[in-house]
Amino acid sequence: MNFLRRFHLYLGCFFAPMLVFFCVSGIWQVYGLQWVKGPNILTYLSTNHMGHNLFFKDPAKAYTFTSPYLEFFVVLMAGSLILSIILGVIMAFKFGRGTLALASIAAGTFLPLILIIVFAHKL
Repeated sequence: MNFLRRFHLYLGCFFAPMLVFFCVSGIWQVYGLQWVKGPNILTYLSTNHMGHNLFFKDPAKAYTFTSPYLEFFVVLMAGSLILSIILGVIMAFKFGRGTLALASIAAGTFLPLILIIVFAHKL
């Protein structure tokens, strides 16, 4: 049982940086900040999260399933997940080995960056 708790703890630390990125990018995408004033840094960062091209061919025909209430709910959910991740990382340092928790966070931060640098390509 102790092994499973530790495995869960360090696995959470490993994925924490990417989960925080997807939560934060989800917040700016809820309000469409990636489309403000044409392509900007948020537009390009959003392609990782959205999984499709940057622009619609005919934006006038776009359809959405969202509402202001759903947008508020998504922001609340994303903020809660960020807080939960922060608390989980704090618990990893408190109840686990601090150096292993730090190494897991570093690996979870740098491994995706390395994968992007090595395998990213132009469209």
